[in-house]
Amino acid sequence: MKKTLLTATLVFSLLAPASNAATAGTFYLDAKIGCYAADKSPTKSHKWSTTNYKTLYATSCKSPHHYEVYSITKLKAKNLSSDAAQKEASTACSKAARSKINGADVPATLTFAYFFPDPGAEQKKYGTKMICFFRVADAKSDQYSLSISKPIVTVNYI
Repeated sequence: MKKTLLTATLVFSLLAPASNAATAGTFYLDAKIGCYAADKSPTKSHKWSTTNYKTLYATSCKSPHHYEVYSITKLKAKNLSSDAAQKEASTACSKAARSKINGADVPATLTFAYFFPDPGAEQKKYGTKMICFFRVADAKSDQYSLSISKPIVTVNYI
């Protein structure tokens, strides 16, 4: 007996721009739920670093992308440089991630990460805003985010 699977995307393909090309840059703290390329070459893997993350390029989740924003929230911690803020961020994104991937097919190297404002002008403007996102790490080097051309998280309904 052949089973038919209906695959529905769990995340964001309707909320992302319709075009296949990455759009003009978006400041990372202005990101919305949806898919983003880390650079203007979204078909290539992107090396993760602490200096090249502040401009993201909104794109369709069905087009090459590196990140999928799945949660935007506020932290309770006021000192974003503290260990307490890091722990709160990790816990909040982990909880939201588990909710999104419950029962989903996900790549083996799926990870989540988060952004929140740097102290100073960013924190003054954005407060304690936090952006949680999925990325698929390269199995050979987790410093690289793979380019994915479909939603990272999908749910199969039988």
